[in-house]
Amino acid sequence: MTPTPEVFFDIDPPTILTKLRKGMFGAGVVMIVLGVAALIMPFFGSLVIEVLIGWLLAVSGLVTVVGAFSLRKTGLFVWELAAGLITCVIGLLMLAFPLQGLVALTLIIAVVLVMTAIAQLAFAFWARPAPGWGWGVLSAIVSGALGCFILFALPDASAIILGLFVGVDFVSTGTALVLIARSLRPGV
Repeated sequence: MTPTPEVFFDIDPPTILTKLRKGMFGAGVVMIVLGVAALIMPFFGSLVIEVLIGWLLAVSGLVTVVGAFSLRKTGLFVWELAAGLITCVIGLLMLAFPLQGLVALTLIIAVVLVMTAIAQLAFAFWARPAPGWGWGVLSAIVSGALGCFILFALPDASAIILGLFVGVDFVSTGTALVLIARSLRPGV
């Protein structure tokens, strides 16, 4: 029997969160410590992220190559095999040349930030008659400035940008978890 959607409305978030508060608090503290470590040593944090992504690409490419052989008698075999090999090779190259991999990942982030800024600006001007449309323009300016800063600072910025971004994110998320956990009282 599959649950009906109404069953999910019976879940009481405060009760569940109260039961999880110790775990949330602990996870938050660990995330804050890891985030501060990444902020103190951004190059090391960036390198860890690059190596992790390299392994993920290499393994997923290998899995795709193996899976491609189940499609041998179809027209998809060559495409699936090529996609898997390319992904695996990129992952292995990132592992073999981590500093160059950092530059590539940082370049991708910079391009995404600039493209996001353009999309945010287009949306803000589209929404211009609505109240608050200026916040969209401000967000676009921030995204664009970050992206352009990274682009102009390459390749030097690549050594620390990823570590800084992850450090800020971990500290922010960890702080939120700790504050949520502290705001919950047992027995509520």
